[in-house]
Amino acid sequence: MRYAIAALNALALLVLSQTGQTHHSPLPEGMSKAEAAWLWGHYTVPANITRDNSPYWYRYDHTDVNKINDPPWMEVAAGHIKPEAKAPAVLVMHGCSGIFGIPNSYQVFFMERGFAVFEPDSFARPGHSCKDSRLIERTEDLGYAYEKIRELPWVDQDRIVLMGISQGGHTVARWEKPGFAAHIILASNCNGTKPLAPEGIPILAIVGEKDEYYNGSSCKVTRQIKGSRSIIIPDAPHGIIDYLETEQAMEELLSLTGLLYPGIVNIPLTN
Repeated sequence: MRYAIAALNALALLVLSQTGQTHHSPLPEGMSKAEAAWLWGHYTVPANITRDNSPYWYRYDHTDVNKINDPPWMEVAAGHIKPEAKAPAVLVMHGCSGIFGIPNSYQVFFMERGFAVFEPDSFARPGHSCKDSRLIERTEDLGYAYEKIRELPWVDQDRIVLMGISQGGHTVARWEKPGFAAHIILASNCNGTKPLAPEGIPILAIVGEKDEYYNGSSCKVTRQIKGSRSIIIPDAPHGIIDYLETEQAMEELLSLTGLLYPGIVNIPLTN
């Protein structure tokens, strides 16, 4: 998944922390930690639904916590979207390194296929760390983000994918509520258990054979519907986002589950 990237249309920029540290503390009065994760996330809107046919990439500066809701990014994004337009979406739960820089390969992968990408930032929670925080915090962030996505009229509510990377993959593996059209779990072995997605929901799980955290052990995906499977990529490490096998498997899953819109014109992201 390698792409040349155009100049970004961004409302506000930050230097993304890759260190697994909390961005700020405390939160504005009355703001929940799950709400903070949602508001400080990274969000992308595909070119095919914007008024000027350009992709939009949103990320907010973390330096002034009192401005995050003035206005919230959802209101700003609505002004760039064509009337009555809808897009499928993917909700991404990041791993312990936080959200990868904008743009990154999986964001571009989904945007070129007409998907909006939602990435709540759990490190916006004061005190959050992979070492000391409970997985229930990630589950809370997932649930809150899902509720907010359900409020967006420009999201095709029948085509929402849930994806998790590393620790985010553990979070997705534990998610057993309905509402998503497919679950994708990357660089996680689901803690050695079977993913809990509701019956009938396709599950794709991918891990590297030489993953330094999971020793090549994979999630126990037993269902065989619409591209569901567990894949171990030969000789691959923990970081499998950019592997061709990952892209091909995700493409197959989206195709078999009918999540790809026919006739989407991919606007090249070139320098």
